[in-house]
Amino acid sequence: MEESSSRLVLRENDILTLPGRGTNLVGGLTVPHSLTKPDVHPYDAVSWVRKTAEFQKFQREVEVPEHWGPQAVNITAGKYLFGSSPDQPQYEDSFQQLFDRLANTYTVWGWKHGYFAALEDAKAFNYELKHMLVRQMWAPNSPVWFNVGLWEQWRWGRPDLRELLGNRGNKAFKAHVNESTSELVIDEISNVYAHPQASACFLTEVGDSMESILHHQVTEGRIFASGSGVGVNLSSLRSSFEPIAGRGASSGPIPFNRGWDTMAGAIKSGGKTRRAARMVIMDSDHPDVFTFITTKKEQEDLAKIILREHNLHAQLLPLAREKRLNGSPAEKVAAEVILTLPVINDTAYDPGMDGLVYADTISHQNANHCVSLKPDYWTAYYAEGNYRTRWITQPNQVQDTFKAEDLLKAIADSVWANSEPGIHNSDWINLWSPFKAVTTINTSNPCSEYFAPNGTSCNLSSFNAKAFVDTGKRDVDVETLQHCARLAMLCADLNVEEGGFPTPEVAEGTYLYRTTGIGYANLGGALMALGIPYDSDEGRWIVSQLVSMLSASCWVASAEMGRELGSYLQYEQTREDLQQVLTLHTAVQDFAQRLPQRGPKQQQKLLGELEKKYPKSARYQQLGLRQALDALARSFESPASMKKEWTEWAMPLAKKTMELWQAVGKEPAFRNSFVSLLAPTGTISAPLSCYDAGTTSAEPDFSLVKYKMLAGGGMLTLFNEIALEGLLTLGYSERQATEAALEVAGVKGLFAVCRQSLERVANHLSFTDIAAGPVRQAFQKLRNAAAGQGMEELLADLQRREFAPDLSPDERLLLNGKGHMEALPWLKSEHLPVFDCSMTGGADGKRFIQPKGHMRMLGAIQPFISGATSKTVNLPAAATPEVIRECLVDCHQMGIKCVALYREDSKGVTVFQTQSPEGRRWEINRVWNELVHQVAHTTEDLMTEAAKPRRTKLPGVRHAQTVKWSIGGSMEGFLTVGVYPDGRCGEIFGFAGQAGGFAGGMFGAFCKSFSISLQYGVPLPSLIESFRYVSFDPAGFTKVGDGPNQTSINSCKSVIDLCMQILEWLFPEDNDYRLRSFEGSRQIGEFEVAVSPAVPLPEAEAPDDGLPANKSAMTCPKCGSLSYVLDGKCRSCRSCGYKDGGCGE
Repeated sequence: MEESSSRLVLRENDILTLPGRGTNLVGGLTVPHSLTKPDVHPYDAVSWVRKTAEFQKFQREVEVPEHWGPQAVNITAGKYLFGSSPDQPQYEDSFQQLFDRLANTYTVWGWKHGYFAALEDAKAFNYELKHMLVRQMWAPNSPVWFNVGLWEQWRWGRPDLRELLGNRGNKAFKAHVNESTSELVIDEISNVYAHPQASACFLTEVGDSMESILHHQVTEGRIFASGSGVGVNLSSLRSSFEPIAGRGASSGPIPFNRGWDTMAGAIKSGGKTRRAARMVIMDSDHPDVFTFITTKKEQEDLAKIILREHNLHAQLLPLAREKRLNGSPAEKVAAEVILTLPVINDTAYDPGMDGLVYADTISHQNANHCVSLKPDYWTAYYAEGNYRTRWITQPNQVQDTFKAEDLLKAIADSVWANSEPGIHNSDWINLWSPFKAVTTINTSNPCSEYFAPNGTSCNLSSFNAKAFVDTGKRDVDVETLQHCARLAMLCADLNVEEGGFPTPEVAEGTYLYRTTGIGYANLGGALMALGIPYDSDEGRWIVSQLVSMLSASCWVASAEMGRELGSYLQYEQTREDLQQVLTLHTAVQDFAQRLPQRGPKQQQKLLGELEKKYPKSARYQQLGLRQALDALARSFESPASMKKEWTEWAMPLAKKTMELWQAVGKEPAFRNSFVSLLAPTGTISAPLSCYDAGTTSAEPDFSLVKYKMLAGGGMLTLFNEIALEGLLTLGYSERQATEAALEVAGVKGLFAVCRQSLERVANHLSFTDIAAGPVRQAFQKLRNAAAGQGMEELLADLQRREFAPDLSPDERLLLNGKGHMEALPWLKSEHLPVFDCSMTGGADGKRFIQPKGHMRMLGAIQPFISGATSKTVNLPAAATPEVIRECLVDCHQMGIKCVALYREDSKGVTVFQTQSPEGRRWEINRVWNELVHQVAHTTEDLMTEAAKPRRTKLPGVRHAQTVKWSIGGSMEGFLTVGVYPDGRCGEIFGFAGQAGGFAGGMFGAFCKSFSISLQYGVPLPSLIESFRYVSFDPAGFTKVGDGPNQTSINSCKSVIDLCMQILEWLFPEDNDYRLRSFEGSRQIGEFEVAVSPAVPLPEAEAPDDGLPANKSAMTCPKCGSLSYVLDGKCRSCRSCGYKDGGCGE
């Protein structure tokens, strides 16, 4: 090449030095300026500012496009910028340096290998890539951001790192075709920076030997070190039921997998920036399949015990200690309950995936587990028959026979408990495989969207679907989408051509098949912005056509590269299979474009026509074109009812897509064997601007307001502002959309929409022309209560106190919002489905997308991509194992290759968290308040119960004391008291006067009533106080006891009054109203109570008191005492001296 052609001038002082070109080039591609202008550099078309990027422990002043949101800036900078110190030559502090590293390197590689026809095409390619990156339209997978460009950066004026990086890094391998012999050569390379690993997904295999098992560990370690994930099927390893050579039994595959998983946890992907990812699969007929199904469930149970039960207890302890001292009565009781429970320590363990529990304690946490359901399994299941597991070493040896439904029930039970394992439908996977002539596909990548031969890798990239949709006009920019898909395919293919790989097998397999994976992010966000519900036939149809257009465009680009650069090396071996798969794609598109407004009868007629029209489409065992079309039809609820206004505008997209598929079917060669899939787009959703304001992959939004726990630690609060765009599309005003931000996400959301401007927030809150929802009402209450406080001051104070424990309910509501749209008083009910998400929103949200809505979206997408869709089917916490089993069956009947289901609250830690009731079950304040409430409620019940009369009878053998008494010598009797074991009075009985007489009968009745009162808990002092001084005849002087035991009770006003005095004497206050001690005390049984013998005391001579006997005594009319006696012919009172009669004295 000429010297002048080795320098590509991008703009003034921005020159790219290009390498020499190969000698065996067969052609090159032209690249037009579709997105850019030849004389305007993409960086000059936008404004640039310096912002502080903060992400976990990362903090750096960074130059970024002004229009990039804060989360996009923080995550992209924290994950992908090189260097930790400005002194390092690889240090990056500008997104221009980051974009240069990718776009310039791809331009260098493309020029070197003849991908461009001329320098002008190389420059256009460079400009177009940078435009897509700056405008957040496209992003390659993370390994590209991690690894690509350091070796080449000297070519555009950055420090030359070749000497620094020479012979550094892990061992790698590169494949290329020898220009002289045309043979494939695998070279071991010592410098992974010159040929960086750009693939995200690797499919490996392991043999049934110790050497292969140990070698597999090395393979996985090399893959993780370069930032990628790995998939492996364990079914090649003999089960734990099979013998090994010599004596002993096989370990089975699961213990070895535990070892691989532990090593994966030690090697973070890309070095330090994200977790390693693994996919572990076991076939349905492997003898260890039931053990495999429950492996992660058992580990997750341990995690929940620690992270939920222990952590909650540990967090409650400080609160309990405080409330025990100064809490309410109910809080003190609750505190005692908590403090009484034993606990090893009061440390709360880190719930993050890199914390002690998940990273170092429980096993199998670096892998997703899947069961591959083989075709014969589904045959047995639908026939309600039996299924068998077989030895690996002797396939004819049956290990177990069981009902086919038992396996699906076991999977459903485990998914209910911990959301794993997922399932792979082997028959659908292999129906769509273009590799049938060379292998059966049995493995996927960790996210289950890449299905290809083992020993291959896939380099992925994704588009922001919303970037190609004009929501105002409801239009898709088809030409721009085709152009961008072509550029993405060029980059992906260059990753194969220049990339290094961790093993020679993967280097060879990747070069043989040249698999790529182009897909979307933000499909759910695009639908919401269009004002179309995710769970609707219209939404599913539009998404299916967007995906079909992308796949067809990728195949067109691959065909163009095939003509100009040559086919993939295994093309001849797989040509027939690939052509049949492409025909099947075309037939399904033909069906889909005519699906809207067609009823069941019309569909059946169309199915018959298409079977005749496309006789040479793919087949695999029981599956073919008819089954594929039936499966797609099941993914739509009622196509005949689709709204024309929602589908008509997309009809040109469908027709153009059909034209592309028809053109693809006529192409003679292809550069790639596999082109499209829908990856999860986790971290790369940040540079795509849909991390918070959008959705990943084909997912709907998880919740309009959510909190994301990051794998490396930290938590992000995310609010999806695309919902506001959807309101505008539906005809609502900008002020209503801003008000929705307040109602859904509180002042946090309002500040986000107002771009953190306090003035704009205050200005919006001053408007009162919109019907007030709950958050606006809370604001008005707080505003009225804070009389004299300015609005700005009120908001600033609320933000300062965001995490204060004493926030009122109104303050919390104003700060965080409702979390959903359901409470907006002015939102039409027919528009609510547009804003439905995977989970209910907030603490009281009711709406969510039903599981079948997720399944139908997967089914609508599946026949239009080479791989699969990495998507989670979200289920509410109330979903049963039976509901989960039905989802698994639906998955197969809708032609879906694979599915993963997540039941809310089934895992100890989740990526997204919401304010739903399930998500709040383990919040410390909620648990504490519930405990206090229950204590108060129980205490109230106990007090109510205690207030009820409750009789406590004396034991059958009880202590007693009998006392003899007499009143004025006119009445005699006995009083016997029975006592409880603790000496309290429990009963009295006795007799007075003549047996059978009225006085004796009334006295007995009184004693019985008195005893019952005692036994129902009436205190003895209260009863004595009530009956003391009751006055009636006989009354007067008394004698209680005799001889040495005679008491000092000398008079009474009645028999009742005398009894009360006797009781006061027997149960004195200074003895706590327990029976007093006598010399005759003794011990009976286990009780020791001081009592006198329960027999009448011996009689003794009455002491002479010098007074006449009061046998005829009457009640004194003055004092009421029984001391009014005859004194001659008159009567006088011995107590008060009152006299009457004719004596005149």
